[in-house]
Formats: sequence, structure tokens, C-alpha cells
Amino acid sequence: MNVNNDTSFKTLGDMFYHCLHRDKIFQYLDDINETTTYSDVLQWSIRTAVKLKKMGISRKDIVSSCTHNQKYTPVPFIATQFLGAICNSFDPNLSHLDTIHLLKLIEPKILFVAEESLAFMESCLEKAGVKTEIVVFGPCKKYRQFSEFIEPSEEENSFQIEKVQNDSDTAVIFFSSGTTGLPKGICLNHKALIKSSGTVGVLGNAKDKNTVIMTYTTLYWISAVFSLLRSVRFGYSCVIRVKFDPEYTWRLIDKYKISTMFLAPYHAIDFVKHKPADVDASSLDSFLVGSCAVPLKLMTSLFEILPQAKIVQGYGQTEAGSLITMFNVTSPEEYALQLKKPLSCGKMLKGFQWKIVDTETEKVLGPNQRGELRVKFDGYLMNGYYKMDSSSAFDSEGYLKTGDIMYYDDDECFYVVGRIKEIFKYRGWHILPNLIEDIILSHPAVKEAAVIGVPHEIDGEHAMAVVVLFDEYDKNCGKEIEEFVNEKVADSQKLRAGVKIVDYIPKTTTNKIRRNDLRKMIGAIKNGMSVYINWNDKSV
Repeated sequence: MNVNNDTSFKTLGDMFYHCLHRDKIFQYLDDINETTTYSDVLQWSIRTAVKLKKMGISRKDIVSSCTHNQKYTPVPFIATQFLGAICNSFDPNLSHLDTIHLLKLIEPKILFVAEESLAFMESCLEKAGVKTEIVVFGPCKKYRQFSEFIEPSEEENSFQIEKVQNDSDTAVIFFSSGTTGLPKGICLNHKALIKSSGTVGVLGNAKDKNTVIMTYTTLYWISAVFSLLRSVRFGYSCVIRVKFDPEYTWRLIDKYKISTMFLAPYHAIDFVKHKPADVDASSLDSFLVGSCAVPLKLMTSLFEILPQAKIVQGYGQTEAGSLITMFNVTSPEEYALQLKKPLSCGKMLKGFQWKIVDTETEKVLGPNQRGELRVKFDGYLMNGYYKMDSSSAFDSEGYLKTGDIMYYDDDECFYVVGRIKEIFKYRGWHILPNLIEDIILSHPAVKEAAVIGVPHEIDGEHAMAVVVLFDEYDKNCGKEIEEFVNEKVADSQKLRAGVKIVDYIPKTTTNKIRRNDLRKMIGAIKNGMSVYINWNDKSV
């Protein structure tokens, strides 16, 4: 793929400031039947930046938000970039444990929060012992209201964005999970984000000024930030809606003439199933599906139900600054490969150096050989993990270890096979086994516990608990343990694949769980049941 080589933007603040000077609609706010223009967003962002500066926000300070997609969601993000400070976002659906840990990690100076998430964030801040200035989107007597930030001021007429000396400075901190432990803060710089936003053929047509895009992800996810940056850079309009409704999404396509969409597989499956008979959807030109495994059945269904649109998968990592592989939707030759190879996640994007290696021997592998994908893109990968050593994320040659097992075919089309990491994904959410295991072990009957991901066609993987009980407890208490855990974890972490009670959990000599062996041992057991398994039983 080609990349827009416009080097006039040194920082995100520079890009936002220049590209927001447009006379057109930026957002269609379907929930409230309003629109906002580029000029509106620019004015609000300048006013918010003026207010933030008066409050002492400067370079390297962290400004956070926690909100669903709504009218003012992008404003604090853009205003922070005007000041050369660092943005980061929390998703309203994060668990308490993750949120508390991440608040302790980054200690934001200011937190913009949606009214409906206020009580949750207050609780998390208190437990984290973090003091931050709270600003509420909506009416509130206890804290500042965001409406104060967009009031006119004398300073706005002479406002100038702050100069960032180095485009390799961190601009945004994203949250993600490593191979072990709690989520990490991934630091991406101005250069990487500007470069990725200019990639041709991945989301929207840069030459079509009437492009309208839609995605449901929040700014917690790099996909949403990528959409924001790309929209502003090329002058796209965005359709904003809080909740996903599969049938109504079809009607939104016709209502706003949406040309580009991004959906995760679990949403895309519902989308396919609920197409109304009276919609046209002829405006939809490209449809990107990704964030977790994409079933063949889904790709085939999308090809059939949207014959006029280019349906493509994409593979990326936050540490790599967004997408890594994808077929160019503007190239007929490349899109023909996606039709021919529906399970491929595309070709390597221009600029990346890459290799597939045997993780045991570090030997570089050839076509159709499965190993770990490692990538390098000088100056465009993450700066590192916030307040953490990131050296283990790279190999001796400076390649980022993706942790994903992949292969490429003779046409250099890539395929995702699985993950080396112990973590797994449910509907795009990273699930850390040890966090759930700690909760399981708090049940009085549980002696040992291991959590693994069980493949699921729609959701990616479902969490399953494998436990060993103390001798005095009944072997039929699996359902009780399942309910005990599900009451204490986030929705994404619930034990949808049930609880399996076993005689022992396979471990190494150093007492680490042999998860691959464990998966093999329970592979023949029916998914979703809470049962007792005797490994000595030959029928298992």
C-alpha cells in the first residue's frame, strides 16, 4: 500500500489545527438528531485548550477521558494535542480491577467523564488513591461541567498551538495487555500516528471528500483514534451513535449514505443476520472487519450480502501503531486476493520489515511455515510501555515480538493462526487468566485454578475455569463456583465456557501451569457445562 507522505504535519496538534479548518459536517449525531461541523469542533477544542492551559496543563501532563461516543468526545483529545500534552482514554466498560490499576499507573491530572460513568470512576479513583480534577460531560453540582470549557474567552482569538520539539515524543497512551500481568500503557508518538493515519486504502477513500464513515469503538481503542485522525486528515464525516443495533445500523447506512464501516466480528455477525428487506445500502463501498478472529462463514456471508462493497480483514497491534497487514481496497488486484483467500488478513503494509520465526530456535521461517510474526518500522513503533521496561517486547534485531503465530503463503498473503500469549480475546477484549484465577481461588472450595480460552465462532474465545477442589467439598459444585465468579468480574471475563472440576492441573517443575497441555486435556469435553472430570477415566 502507498502512504500519504505529507511531511508538513510534525505533531498531531499541528495536523488537527490545520485540517479542522473546513466548512463541512464533521459528525452526524444520530442519537440526538444533530450535526456538528469541523468549525464547531475546532472552536470547542481551542476554547478547551485555553481552559486547560489556565489550569496548568502543559507538555508531558496526562489528560484522560472516560465516555462513550457523543457530541464532545473528541474535543478534550484534540485540545490536549494543541497543548502538546498526552492523551489517554478509559472505556466505560472496563472492569474495576483494570481501571484501578491503570489509574495508579498514569495518574492523570484531569479526567473528563460521562455523567453515567461518574460513580464508577469516583469509586475507582478512591480505591486507587489517585487525586485528579474531574470534569463531567453533563449537569453536575459536585464537579466542573464540560460546558464551562467551551464558553467564549478573549484568549481564543490569539490562541496558538504549543510547539512540540520532537515528533518522537509520546502523544497518546493506549492500554493493552501483555503476555502476563496487568494491562500496560503503550506509548505512541506523533510521528507514528501521523504516518499510520495517511495509509492509503485502509479506511475511507482519501480522494472522495464525501466519504462518510462509521465505527462503534471508543477512543480507548486504537481503531477509534485511527478513525478520528484519518477523518480529520482527509475531511471525512462520521456517524456517531452510542449503542450498536444491528438492524438500525443498516438504516443508518441509507440515512447518511455511509461509505465505509468498521465492525468487530461479533457485531458483524449480528449485522448480517438482521438486514431489513427494505434497505438499499448501495452507498457502502468498503467494510473492514477485525480485532479478533474472523470466521470463514462470516466473510462468505458479507461477500454475499454486500456484493457492491469491498470486504476486507485487517490485522494490527497497538504497539505497532495500528494496522500491520491488510489488502488495499483501492487496488483491484489486491482485493481479488481477498475474495480468493477469505481467511487472509492481507498483505504487509508498506514500510514494515517483517519475519516469521520459530520461537524456540529463532530461525527465520519461509512460506507456509507457522511461527511468530515480528515487525520493524523504524521510528514508527511504540516508544515503549509507560513507566515499565519494554526491552522484552523486542528481539535482538529490534523487531517487535507480536506474540501471534502466523504464516504467509506464496503470494505473501498473511494468516493468523493463534497467540503465544497466555491471554486470549473475548469480543476484542484481552482476558488475563491470572486475574480471574485470583477470584476463583477466593472461593473456599477451590484449591487450585487455571483459566483458559475456549474457541468460539462468534466471540473469539470464552473463558473456562479448570479447578481442583479441597477434598471435603462436593465435586458437583461447579455451577456454584461459576456463579460466584461471574458476580465479581466484568462481563467480558465471565466463565461462558463453564467450570471443569479436575483431579489435577498439569504444571511444570517450577509450578507454572502448562496451559497448552490443559487445553488438550479438556478438548473433548462439551463446552459450557460445569462438570467434574476424572483424568483417569479412559472416556475423557
